[in-house]
Amino acid sequence: MTDTLESIMEALKSRINTEDTTTRISQDEIEALIPNTVVVMPAGGKGTRIRAETQSEGINKVMITIDGSQSMIEKTISDYAAVGISKFVVLTGFLAEKIEEHLGDGAKWDVEIAYSRDPEGRKVGNAGAILHALNNGAIDDTLTAIVHNPDDMIIGLKRPYGEVFLEGHLKGKKNGCVSTFVVVPETPFQYSGMIIDKGKVSDITKYPPVAIPAHTGITLFDPEAYDYFRRLVSLEKESSFENVVSPVLAKEGRLYAVNIPSENWIPVNDLKGIEAARAALQRSN
Repeated sequence: MTDTLESIMEALKSRINTEDTTTRISQDEIEALIPNTVVVMPAGGKGTRIRAETQSEGINKVMITIDGSQSMIEKTISDYAAVGISKFVVLTGFLAEKIEEHLGDGAKWDVEIAYSRDPEGRKVGNAGAILHALNNGAIDDTLTAIVHNPDDMIIGLKRPYGEVFLEGHLKGKKNGCVSTFVVVPETPFQYSGMIIDKGKVSDITKYPPVAIPAHTGITLFDPEAYDYFRRLVSLEKESSFENVVSPVLAKEGRLYAVNIPSENWIPVNDLKGIEAARAALQRSN
């Protein structure tokens, strides 16, 4: 049988992304975790490219309206509030005042929203922003955190995604993990992909799915994981927890992953992303 790009990717997928099919979590366990969960939303970046494309110079990227009535960050809050999560922390930097004015104290959704601004206006990355919020008490270190970039939109899952993420994290905890990546099993390659044998192309596919698990920008942290931030992260430089904290957790066997379908994750990085998110919302309504 002649190899094709599709067959090779399927073989690769089976080698590098096998899911946990044995650990069981009850709905009662999920509901018990909900009141002990806080959603942490990084919202400090400038989003220069998307703001230039949308002519939204006066607002933060996450404030861009996505469905005619709600901004990306409002949609994220309402989705989590719908499953009963009532505690939120927004990590701000660029146009912090605008975001705080945009969301207020959370009364609109019957939730509580706290804010943590980058220290002294310095860019410290998502790792530093989380550490700073732990240090100043904005993040209660007794709570499980769902860190969700609001511009990583989850649309069209059959179950409320907040429950899906908490279920996956609870599976990880039962397997000795303290952090969970929400991933998709594959992502589209932006160009034509091909097989080349001694210089001759034997198969070619436009925009093939690449069978490498990709992080959606959503991560869960058990309270035990916060010690890793305190030990590994510095507020003196900009850093991401994906580069500083997560590799250590993975090396120690303490990082779990829960898969969601690729089509349900829409990263809004440019105008095409906005259009894709709006179309997906229309289909799901």
